[in-house]
Amino acid sequence: MRYYKLTDKYNQTHDGTQWGENVIHKAIGEGKDLCSPDVIHVYDHPLKAVMFNLIHAAFSKYNLWECNVRKVVADDGLKVGVKQCTTIRRIEAPIITTEQRVRFAIYCALEVNKEKSFVLWAENWLSGKDRTVSAAFSAARSGESATLSAELAAMSAARSGESAALSAESAAFSAAMSAGEALSAESASKSLDFVALIKKAIKEENEYARA
Repeated sequence: MRYYKLTDKYNQTHDGTQWGENVIHKAIGEGKDLCSPDVIHVYDHPLKAVMFNLIHAAFSKYNLWECNVRKVVADDGLKVGVKQCTTIRRIEAPIITTEQRVRFAIYCALEVNKEKSFVLWAENWLSGKDRTVSAAFSAARSGESATLSAELAAMSAARSGESAALSAESAAFSAAMSAGEALSAESASKSLDFVALIKKAIKEENEYARA
């Protein structure tokens, strides 16, 4: 199975670790905990690397590497922890638009939020029937039954009319957080295929844009 690693534009990770072609690094710790020196973080798909960057590495500009790994010891559904990683070659990172991220965030939010007013707004946004800012803000403030993922998805959609940088960052953050909440929610006991959801969001948003 192939794995992928994000680095900053200088091919470094946050701790200053330098990566490059055929560079090998081993985890320092002996445990298996993600977000610790026990493991090196990688992804099992390029789309996950780009979609979840903002809540993990948060690189503003990044390079994506295909890599070989040894001893996978952790996997939370979003990222993977390994004991050894070799970055083999740089590859082109997939481009995910703001609207595609919003659509993905909505799909994730719908996994955990069945509140009628939110579901109605989500369906209207997804179909293109109503993508107004007022409708999105209303959905974000739909009451106590609203989940964090639902609020983030709606707020992200509402901000689509603001500056490109702000709306893109809002969409990226809400998409990643919505996926995390969907994954951890008790109601989402089935295994969620995030790659399939991302592909669905990209495909359907492209179709909407062409219509």
